[in-house]
This record gives sequence, C-alpha cells and structure tokens, in this order.
Amino acid sequence: MKRLVPKRDQVGTFLLALVLAVIVWVVAIQQKDPFETRTMSRIPVTARNLPEGLVMTDASSPLLNVDVRLRAPRSVWNILTQNDLRSYVDLSKAAAGRQEIPVTVEPRLAKVDIQEVLPGAAVVNLERTVTKEVPVKVKVVDRPPFGYEAGDPVADPITVTVTAAESTANLVNSAEVTVRLSDARENLQSTELPVLRDGSGGIVTGVIPEPRTVTVRVPIQQQTGVSEKSVLPKLEGQPAPNYRLTGVTAEPTTVTLIGDPKTLAAMPSYVETSPIKLEGATANIEERVPLVLPVSITAATSQSVVVRIGVEPIEGSVTMTLKPVIQGLDPAYAVESMSPNRLDVILQGPLPRLKTLDNSNVVATLDVTALEPGAHAISPKFLLPEGVTLQTVLPETVQVTIAPAPPATSQPPTNPMSTSPTPTARTR
Repeated sequence: MKRLVPKRDQVGTFLLALVLAVIVWVVAIQQKDPFETRTMSRIPVTARNLPEGLVMTDASSPLLNVDVRLRAPRSVWNILTQNDLRSYVDLSKAAAGRQEIPVTVEPRLAKVDIQEVLPGAAVVNLERTVTKEVPVKVKVVDRPPFGYEAGDPVADPITVTVTAAESTANLVNSAEVTVRLSDARENLQSTELPVLRDGSGGIVTGVIPEPRTVTVRVPIQQQTGVSEKSVLPKLEGQPAPNYRLTGVTAEPTTVTLIGDPKTLAAMPSYVETSPIKLEGATANIEERVPLVLPVSITAATSQSVVVRIGVEPIEGSVTMTLKPVIQGLDPAYAVESMSPNRLDVILQGPLPRLKTLDNSNVVATLDVTALEPGAHAISPKFLLPEGVTLQTVLPETVQVTIAPAPPATSQPPTNPMSTSPTPTARTR
C-alpha cells in the first residue's frame, strides 16, 4: 500500500487553522477574564544585602513608598494586595557614599506584569562603620551627709567601646555615668548605664556602648571628731492602769555629734534624751526633749529631738449574764414563758470601758412585734456602749411562748418577764 503523504498546501492550511484556533481561544479567555492595568500606591521599599562594614545613615524604615503600575487579569486583581509585591533596593554592589539605587518590585502571584515604578530609585547614604574606645567619666552629684567625706570615684571598666557610622562615632567623646552621694555613709558601689556625650557635652543618640553598664565605686570615710549616733528616748513611769505603750519614735532617729575624738569613741552607739514622764498617761504623747550630751560634745544641728509615744487602752473581754427585755408585745397578749430567761454574753473592748458596764448601758432585747400566740424562736438584739463589741452570745436564740392576756382585774398581776435585767460581769 502506498503511504499517504500530506501535500504542502494541506500542511499550511492545518497550521493556519491551528493558529486561528489559538487566537480564538486567547480572545475568548481574555473576554472572560480580561487584563486590566491599575496602579497600587504606597508600596514600602526595604533594603537588602547591605555590605559588611557599611551602615546606612539618615535611613528610615521603610526607605520610601513607591507607586507601582501593574497589568494583570481581573481575577488576579480581585485577590491582589500590597503584601503580594516585594519592593526593595539591592545594596550588594553599593559603596560608601550617597547614591541612587534602582527599586526592584517582584510580584508573588503569576500573571502580574510590572509596567512602571515611581519613583524608580531610592537615594541611600552609606558610611563605613568605625569602632573606637572612649573614656568613662564619673559625675558625682551631692555630697555625703555631714561628718562624712568621699574619696575619688573609680569606674570599672575605665573605657567603653562604641561601633557606629564614622560620622556618628567621631562625635562620641566620652561615656558619662552619674552617682549620688546624698545618703552615703559607707563605701558606695553602684552599677550605672553610661550616657554617650560629644565634645561640648551634648548627648549622642543611636549608639549603644559595650559593655552596657559601668560599675562605680566611691570610698566614704567618717571625719575625725565627728560621729553619728542613734537617738534613744528615755522613758520614766508607766501609763495609767489598763493602758499600754504602742510605740516610741524619735525625729530625727539619728544625730551627728561633733567634739573631742576620744570622748566620741568612748560613747555608746546611741545618745539618750532627757527623761519623759509616762506616769498615768491615757493618750498619745508628743514632746520636744533635749539630748543628754557630754560637755565636750555638741550636736551638729538641733540639740533636741521630737519624741512621739503611742498610748492606747488595753483590749480585753468581760462576761455578763443578762435577762432579756420583751419589746413590741401586743397589749392583747402576754408572755407565758421564756426559755432560757437569761443570756450569757462575752463583750470585747478597752478595759477602762469594760469596767463601766452594767445593766444601765448593756441591754438585751427580744422583739415580738406582730407575733401571734404560740412558741417563737427569737434572736436577741443588744444595745452596747461605743467601742464595745459583742463576741459571743449563749444561746443564740430564745424561745418565747405568747398567749392571750388574762381578763383584766382591779389589780393586774405584774408580768414577770418585764423586769429589768441584773448583769453579772467578770473580767477575763
């Protein structure tokens, strides 16, 4: 059999038909999902591949924002966001100095064509990094308390290292640390953060020293013929019975003494005040009293101090037996019985006040207002003087039986439940 070989004109016709089919297919696709050109604004630009030994100066993050003109199918535009565009400048071939670097924009999605970037370049300034050592300077603020003197401060380390752009590093003249001596009565050791300063004393920012902290030691010594002593108030007598001391304070708590060194050395670690009388005290005491000092010794400031003494009543408790008083009973009814007819209570408060308690200022009541005949469990209520509190009551309820009142007679009987209670107290 003969093999059929297509003629040349048939091959051309087939290829033409294939091209026309592809064109028709592309047109159909574009009509269904047409390409559109739009602009996305304010795309942030970052820097990449900064060479070692260089640093960017006058740089912000991002370097700048660019507008990008894009061409993409409508379906892509429906999901395209700023995060789908990577915009950067490549510094891998940059050198020290001020220069323009082209902005590169790379889409993360397919079918996105970058048409134009405005602006098309970013201006960057690169400087060499410089490492230098600068001395640590100690700034001493205030003086130690009177009678003490400070030696020369010592910093550890004595220098710090700064690494920064050359122009910035050249500004740094010293690293300053500050210590305060206002309350220093013994050798001071403090860890401080250094502040970098230029030659005129201004602060240089944007540079971190290494190490980050400096330890400062300042020797503190007490001067000869000067000594600091605690104040000890001298008390005589006792507060009134049933009262106690709650605290004794002196202001100031310490005094600086000046005088003969041998006399100061022979003195104890405290100095007493003149006696303060406590006999019979029932309230707080505040009194200015002189210090008792040897003839050759004087106080650096005032020769007296203010002493404050707290005095308050002693807290205690007392047990009383009370007969409750009926209140609110309807005249048509009478109390048939009350069980129990006496209550034991424990009261708490200041002892001087507890000693004044009796049936005239401590009363237990049972409120039967609006109660009908029958047996009722009632919780007693108490009338107590100010400062006295109820700690315990036994029992907690009283059973009261109410019945109709008996017919009236010429001499109605006295209700045995309305008599006044007679309390019995014993101090614990």
